[in-house]
Amino acid sequence: MNQTMNASVEAPALSIDVVADFVCVWCHVGTARLNAALKALAEQRPDVQVVLRHRPFMLDADMPEVGHAYPEHLVRKFGSMDAVKGLQAQVSAAAEGSGAHFDFAAISRRPSTVKAHRLILRLQNAGAEAGRVDALVAAIFRAYFEQGQDIGRSEVLAALATDAGLGGPDLPAWLDGDELADEVQRQHHAISARGVNGVPCFILNDRVALSGAQPAEMLLRAMLDNLPGG
Repeated sequence: MNQTMNASVEAPALSIDVVADFVCVWCHVGTARLNAALKALAEQRPDVQVVLRHRPFMLDADMPEVGHAYPEHLVRKFGSMDAVKGLQAQVSAAAEGSGAHFDFAAISRRPSTVKAHRLILRLQNAGAEAGRVDALVAAIFRAYFEQGQDIGRSEVLAALATDAGLGGPDLPAWLDGDELADEVQRQHHAISARGVNGVPCFILNDRVALSGAQPAEMLLRAMLDNLPGG
C-alpha cells in the first residue's frame, strides 16, 4: 500500500539538457535566462522535480590547448574589428536584465574549453550536488566574460571549483591530464549528429529542443507545456 501511495504522489519530472560552450556569448545570456525561468518555475510549480544536465559543445573544436589571442581570433572569424564591436554591442544590449554581463576589454585569450567541459562531466558523473555544479557552470561563464580569466588554465578552473565547494587536492593534476577528453569529443559529435549546430540549445525531456538565447518567459512556457499532463 505504501508503494502505491508513494507512486501516486510522485512529483512530476522535467529533464533539461543544456548544450552550451563556455566561450559562447549567447550561451552566457541563455543560461542566465534559463536560471531566471527555473526560478519562476519553482515559484509556480514547487512540486516539479527538475533534472538539469550540462552537455559539452565546442564552437572551436580544433582550438589548441593554449588558445588564441582573443581580438585577433574574433577579427579572423567576423572579418573586421568594426564587425566585432557591433556584435559585442548587440550582445551586451540583449543581455540587459538577464543577469549576464560582459567586459570584452578584459578578455585576452580565446581558450580551448575542453578542460572546462571535462570538469563538468567529471562532477556530474561522480554525482556531485546538482546545485553546486550549476553554480560552477555560471561561475565559469562569469570568470571568462565578466572578469577576463583564462578558463583554459587548470589552476583557474580548480580555483573556481573550490569556490563552488567542488574542489579537491587532486583536481589541478587531473585537469592537466586528458581523462574524459574523448568523452567530451564523443558527446559533442553525438549532439551535432542530432542536428544541434548552434548553441545554446535546451532539450526538454529528450524530445523538445529550443535553440538560441530564448527569453526567460518563453523557456518557462516550454517547461510548463512539457510537464506530465501539460
